[in-house]
Amino acid sequence: MLIDVVRSLREAGVSVRQLKGRRTGDAGADAILAVEVDGVRARFAADVKSRAPYPGELRGIDRKRMTLAPHGVPLLVVPFVSESTGAALTDAGWSWGDEHGNFDLRATGLVVRQRRASSPPVRRRRTLPRGSGSYAIIRALIGEHADDDVSVGATSLASQAKVSQPRASQVLRQLHSLGLVESVGRGRWLPRREDLLDRFLAEYPGPGGSEQYFYSLDPLADVAMHLARTPASQHDLAVSADVGPDLIRPWRRPSTLIVYTNGALDAAVLRSVEATADTDANVIVRMPADESVFPSREFEGEFKGTSIPLAGPVQMIWDLLDLGGADRAEAAGKLRQWLLDR
Repeated sequence: MLIDVVRSLREAGVSVRQLKGRRTGDAGADAILAVEVDGVRARFAADVKSRAPYPGELRGIDRKRMTLAPHGVPLLVVPFVSESTGAALTDAGWSWGDEHGNFDLRATGLVVRQRRASSPPVRRRRTLPRGSGSYAIIRALIGEHADDDVSVGATSLASQAKVSQPRASQVLRQLHSLGLVESVGRGRWLPRREDLLDRFLAEYPGPGGSEQYFYSLDPLADVAMHLARTPASQHDLAVSADVGPDLIRPWRRPSTLIVYTNGALDAAVLRSVEATADTDANVIVRMPADESVFPSREFEGEFKGTSIPLAGPVQMIWDLLDLGGADRAEAAGKLRQWLLDR
């Protein structure tokens, strides 16, 4: 949602920059935004919620507003804000924005407002196709590899996803009905990569399968490096968040390591001890039911001269968001932009 609000502001000619640093966590904010309009600058402390408050809840969230105020103008970010709710939020001292291009930001000498949607959007009932090869095809269409062509054909997609050509064609037709790909003739399709990525991240149910939990005292990048060097681990292996994204776009010291493999791993191989639960673990080994988490083409990062096999960027973004935290959300945003810019 925050990404959508920032995009809408920029499209309206507002300069927006997300600030980094510990002050975000200290403020209890999900992000600190530096905004500039016609030379007037202001700082906003954003609080992201799953829905707008009901009228009777405004007094209850006033404490949150006062907590944010010393760090920036309190900015509430939610999926949708109606006209009446927007007016009530403004009267209560909040600036606000939603993912449909509606916003009202106010600070000393600064007012930026926009209303695009006057009623809540109709929820999409149709979902992304599932079943044999669907997720692998979608990942390929998003373009996890730098040498992907602008448009693709069902035959090449079928080869990458290891499904039949008719099945690939069926998935493409379903995606076309959702407006996520368009036919460019001669059996080739042009994906709307950003829309596909956002739909995938919103609807993907997760890799499924089983998990093992471990705890290691070693730096987690070193654990991944050792694992990559171990001959016994060379069967399907893919390193994901936090280590994988850090090898592509460094962001902070990894505190969790997710490893995808098609077989259980021993604690000795990971230089770790078994953890009793996921809450005690900093190394999570997943044996996924969805094998599309393993890239169809080689994708690696390098650490201390060692090539480390990585999960695809789409999966790493999903894992960052699934692990949670404002700093991971920021890293996911950077990795998302890196993927779309390739």
